[in-house]
Amino acid sequence: MIPRYTLLEMGTLWNELAKKTHWLKVEIAVLQARGELGEISTNIHELARKVRITEAILARADELEKISDHDLIAFVLAVTEQLPEEVKPHFHSGLTSYDVEDTGLAMTLVSSLGLILRKMNRLRKVIAAKAQEHRNTAMIGRTHFIHAEPITFGLKLLGWLDVVERHIERLKSVRGEVGVGKISGAVGTYVLDPKIEELACGYLGLKPARISTQILSRDIIVRYISALVAVANSLDRFATEIRHLAGTDISEVAEFKRPGAKGSSAMPGKSFLRNPIKSENICSLARVMRGHLIPAFECEVVWCERTLENSAAERIFLPDATILLDFMLERFADTVEKLEVFPAHMERNLRKTGGIIFAQRVMLALTAKGMARYQAYDLVEGVCFKVERGTFQTEDEKTFRDLVAAHSEITNQLSPEEINACFDPRQSLKHVDAIFNRFDL
Repeated sequence: MIPRYTLLEMGTLWNELAKKTHWLKVEIAVLQARGELGEISTNIHELARKVRITEAILARADELEKISDHDLIAFVLAVTEQLPEEVKPHFHSGLTSYDVEDTGLAMTLVSSLGLILRKMNRLRKVIAAKAQEHRNTAMIGRTHFIHAEPITFGLKLLGWLDVVERHIERLKSVRGEVGVGKISGAVGTYVLDPKIEELACGYLGLKPARISTQILSRDIIVRYISALVAVANSLDRFATEIRHLAGTDISEVAEFKRPGAKGSSAMPGKSFLRNPIKSENICSLARVMRGHLIPAFECEVVWCERTLENSAAERIFLPDATILLDFMLERFADTVEKLEVFPAHMERNLRKTGGIIFAQRVMLALTAKGMARYQAYDLVEGVCFKVERGTFQTEDEKTFRDLVAAHSEITNQLSPEEINACFDPRQSLKHVDAIFNRFDL
C-alpha cells in the first residue's frame, strides 16, 4: 500500500522485517517441539533464538534470492549463515516452504485483526458517545431521500452502532479461524511427527490445521478478506450518509475543518461551506476494498495439492486490504468524533413541509375516533395535495397544518388539543429511550 494510506503500526506488521521475523519464529518453534519430543538436543532452539532478523540479513537474503530464485530458500541460507554449527543441520529440516510461510502468515493475520479490533472498539465508543449526546436531537427521517417522519440523530447513529457491534463479533470469529498453522510437509502427509505441528503451533499461539496440503486451504483467506471488505462497505454507507447530511441544501452536519485548512483551490468560499472530503475519501477507498474480493475468491482455486497462482496476488491484496481498512477506521472514527451537528438546521428541515410529515398521525387520530382507515387516508392525502410543491403552502400561505386545523371533517372529529398533539414531534419519538435501552452504552 502506498505510504499515504499506511499508518505506522499496521504498516510495520506487514513489512519484510516483520514477515521474516515470523518465519524465524516458526522455524524456532519447530526446533523447540523437536527438542521437547527428544529428537534433538533441547538447547538447539535456544541457540537459534539468539539470531535476530535484521536489515543486513534481509539484504543478504535478497542477494541469495538472485541465485536461488526462491525467497524462502534464500531466507533459510541467510539465517543459517548466522547460526552456530550445531544448529545448522537441524534448521528447516523436515519442513517445506509453506510450513513456514503459511504459519507465519497466520501470525500476521491474527496480529492484524487484533489491531483492527482495537480500532473497531474505538469507533464503537465514538459512535456510542455521539449517539448518546444526540439521543433526543430531533430530525427528519428520509425514505427514498424524501421527507418521511421524525427520528433523532441519536437513533441514526445507534443504527450504525448496531452494525459496528456485529462486525466486531464477526472479526473475533474470523481471528479464531485464521489463527491456524501447518507443519505437514510438501503434500500434507508429514515428514515430521504430527505432534511437532501441534506443539509448535501452540508455542506460536495458533491451532494446528486438521488437514492441509502443501498449503492451508484458501477459504480461510476468503473469509478474512470478506470480513474486512464487509467493514469497509459499512463505513462507505455511514460516510455516504454524512455526505448527504453535509450538503448545503440540508446542512445538518459538517466535517470538522481545522483553522487554515482550505476547501478549494478555485473557490475561497469552500473553506466556509466545507466539502465532506474525509467521508468522500472513505467512500473512495471502499471501492478499492471491494475490488480485493475477486482475487481473494479466485485464489482459493489451486490445482491438486499446490500451485502458485495464489502467491503473487496474496502478496498484494492481503497487506493492501488490511492496511487500507486500518486507515479507514482511523479516519472515520476521527470524522465522527469531531463531526459538527446543527440541531437548529435539523429543526428547520423537520418543519420544512409545513407539517405534511405528520400526516400519518392525523390519519391515525381519525381512525381512533372510528373513521375507516381508507377514508381517513384519502381525506388526509387530499389535504396534502392542496399545497404547492416547493413552498409547501397554498396561494394564501396556508400550510398543511393550517388546512388540517380548518378542515371541518377533521375538526368535527378532533379537538384543537388533539390536532396539536398530532404535530408534536415528541409523540413520534416517545419510544426512543426504549430503543436506546437495548444497547449497552
